Amino acid sequence: MNIFKKLFGKPAEKVGRELTRPHQLQVGDLLKMSDSFGLAESFRNQQFEVREVHTQEFQYRQQAQLICQGAAREPVFILIDEKDQQHITLSTLLRRADVESLFDMDAFSEIFDEPGKARLTPLTQTSPWQAFLANNYVQQDFATVGYYHQQDYRGTKPPAYTDQSHGRQFEYFSLFGEQEQRWIEIYVFENGDTDIYLSIKRPLTDIAELWPKD
Repeated sequence: MNIFKKLFGKPAEKVGRELTRPHQLQVGDLLKMSDSFGLAESFRNQQFEVREVHTQEFQYRQQAQLICQGAAREPVFILIDEKDQQHITLSTLLRRADVESLFDMDAFSEIFDEPGKARLTPLTQTSPWQAFLANNYVQQDFATVGYYHQQDYRGTKPPAYTDQSHGRQFEYFSLFGEQEQRWIEIYVFENGDTDIYLSIKRPLTDIAELWPKD
């Protein structure tokens, strides 16, 4: 039997732990996205397994990053903020070639110049990331310090910073599109690694079904 049919086949009935909200998702749980045309094709009507749950920590907030995998095998990212019970953030990780195809790189480099007043207009709206793209972006964050933890700290605070135990420190840059529904997020880690995401805020109801791993 195809491995994904086994993995994502809908259970005949729910047993054991019952899920009622995406905020309850844990590693191994399954979810199905709705068929909303507001979703990118990589999410629309697709089923995913939660493979890992990490934590992004800032001074005044933290959010869980659910790393999910579906039949396409490329990971997708769902961000859950415990303070926002009505929305989720869907993110896609860009490769350097993707960034170069979407933005003028001279304009993009201004994101990292103080005081952080970059403005961006995508070179095209016809791309696999069309649902994620805003028409224009204005910079919001410049080198905001945060920590990335490869652990799930929902419902609790990550440990205080020590030399022995702490998350990976990063500088965070963001640019918001119109109505702050779509944005670019950039994480620059201490070793120079840089992750660039396109993100979109969506209603919680875009997750149509939930199944516990049990």
